[in-house]
Amino acid sequence: MDLIQEKFASVFAAYQVATQPRPDGGVLLTLRASDGVVTRRVLTYAQLHSAEQLSWAISAIRRDLAGQPSELPVISMLQSQQRFALPTYR
Repeated sequence: MDLIQEKFASVFAAYQVATQPRPDGGVLLTLRASDGVVTRRVLTYAQLHSAEQLSWAISAIRRDLAGQPSELPVISMLQSQQRFALPTYR
């Protein structure tokens, strides 16, 4: 758990970071801003153990935390997910 705490503390350096384990293997991430605003997000076991899913989760949290439009990530960064056709069954 300490490694996860350190990871998020380095990514969200402007926030106080706290993590709490969940019974399903995920964590509850709590970010406290200097002005006292608290943001909480649940990260699943799959998100924590897949580099790609963790990257997407961090991008989504950054987007949610952005208070000004100028702080939002570049659109191309949000469109990094690969799209593929769903299988069809006949």
